[in-house]
Amino acid sequence: MAEQGDPIERPAIYRTLVVVFAVWAAHFMVAYGAALVFPGQPLAGWIAITALLVAIAALFAWVRRIGRPRPPLALAAMGLAGAAIVLGTFPAIVG
Repeated sequence: MAEQGDPIERPAIYRTLVVVFAVWAAHFMVAYGAALVFPGQPLAGWIAITALLVAIAALFAWVRRIGRPRPPLALAAMGLAGAAIVLGTFPAIVG
């Protein structure tokens, strides 16, 4: 059910902003941590790809949880976090 009020005043948007950027931050720490602990090794890439899959699954689970209609600001935050998660995986894979 949609919440009333200005978009930024809706609690669903605040929760979404916190959750999606926390998921991104967790993915960032895991992917870069793997790249630092296992530099140049395939294990770092596998850890980063696994973290990518888990993070994207968490974002999809959150999308399903907030229901419809989805606030545009929340969708924008999810898109930004999703792009950051995908692009944050490349340094661990490349090297």
